[in-house]
Amino acid sequence: MTTTLFAFPASAELQLDFQELTAAYANGAIPKEPMAPRFIAFAQRYADEILDALVLNLVSGADPDSHAPKTLENVVGLIKSTSHALIRQVLNKRSNKDLATVAEFMANRRVIMEIDGVKRDFISFPLAASDYQLLHDAWQKAASGEADVEAMKQATLRFAELSTQAFYVETGDAIELGFIAQKMFNMGHMAIDKALKMAINRLIPALKPRELKDFSSYFLGMLHSTD
Repeated sequence: MTTTLFAFPASAELQLDFQELTAAYANGAIPKEPMAPRFIAFAQRYADEILDALVLNLVSGADPDSHAPKTLENVVGLIKSTSHALIRQVLNKRSNKDLATVAEFMANRRVIMEIDGVKRDFISFPLAASDYQLLHDAWQKAASGEADVEAMKQATLRFAELSTQAFYVETGDAIELGFIAQKMFNMGHMAIDKALKMAINRLIPALKPRELKDFSSYFLGMLHSTD
């Protein structure tokens, strides 16, 4: 059976966090030491690495006069500040038992893959075959220098929807938020969704041919299909 997913490498620091927190809750164990501070630090690093991989790394080689860096930096700044505040607010008073569901979710988002003979941790989420094909077709065409800008925009909007669902909404579901925290979380979701749509609708049509190729090649490398 073929598995299709989106995945990018975790940093050495995040790999260590994955290993330590997963080990602390292994086999249904509930640690005795307070775990909330460690989960907050982990979750903030996790959020930052997702944003860096999905957004900021895209513009490292942008042309000096490109609008992309400023547009994306503004979006990332908003999302990071929103997510960090929510993480702190939501996890700060959670018991170790409550955090077990977060540990389980975290373990499911971690996948170990071998690339070029080297095994390492990846941050991932599964893709339906239809979504994989949509993204692959649009990004592969653009990476070959034959970009359909409208198709690129629609594929990237769909990717933003999928990644927000995987990395934000489903994380909130794992935490089992209370009424007030859920309202805050929903407001954060709306702010992130609005910022991403605005950025994509502005950014994709403004990218130069070389930037479109680089953008698509970068994301194409994060699509994985395994048997």
